[in-house]
Amino acid sequence: MFHDLDQTLRKLLDDTTTQPVLMGVDLSFSPPDKNFTFNQATIDLFLYGVHENRVLRDPVPILEYSGGTVSRRVPPLRVDCDYMVTAWSKQPDAAGVGEEHLILAGALLKLSQFTTVPVQYLQGTMVDQPFPVPMSVAQSDEGKSLAEFWSALGQSPRSSFHLMLTVAMDLGVSVVEGPPVTTKEIVLHPELAVATPPQASVFGVGGVVRDQQTSTPIVGAEVTLDGRPTETTDADGRFRFGGISAGLHDLTATAAGFTSATTAITVPAALINAYDIDLSP
Repeated sequence: MFHDLDQTLRKLLDDTTTQPVLMGVDLSFSPPDKNFTFNQATIDLFLYGVHENRVLRDPVPILEYSGGTVSRRVPPLRVDCDYMVTAWSKQPDAAGVGEEHLILAGALLKLSQFTTVPVQYLQGTMVDQPFPVPMSVAQSDEGKSLAEFWSALGQSPRSSFHLMLTVAMDLGVSVVEGPPVTTKEIVLHPELAVATPPQASVFGVGGVVRDQQTSTPIVGAEVTLDGRPTETTDADGRFRFGGISAGLHDLTATAAGFTSATTAITVPAALINAYDIDLSP
């Protein structure tokens, strides 16, 4: 993944159809430490940090339906990749500093044209990214001390800027749940019917109560159906009722800190998750 991200950046910076064109400039992804070597004017993009983007974390599992079976898949992990971008020149003294500044400014201008990486530059596994790849250029990285950074690398401080890209990484965690069930039907034949008319159908219904803002399941919510005894949602926010007749019913959910919600439902349901309820804080 990270190698393909490097190659994606190489493809973008080497593109001669977007300005400025960085002619005669090499590209490196090596640590710019005291052992760093280069043969010509070079831009170095050093991947120094990788961390989860918690703002983009999705707590809701992905449900996939295939061949009559539902699987629950963990959403991709959204990861911020931090690069330190520096420029290097073979020229001596002031001429070298001037060339490095020109190269660094060119890279900054080229990368700043994009808020997300255009799809034509994506390489390898990056082609299969499920989301656009955001790119933040020359924004402050408050978690890093430049003095400590260069000291750890054994280098004198240099002109640089921070580049951050956010990629999605598939955790590959999937659990087969079985066939989808929103309504179950029990048909009582005449010889078995006691409390229901012959050939009558009764149903069981179930759903999940969630926080409308975060889509997080609400544990301990109280759910009622047409005045029946209250059901309390479990650790996954689920509830169930049995012995329901076909037709229209009123489903009500309440939870501490949330506004109660009542919704009209039809039994049996025509859609998956038809009985799920979202509560507003």
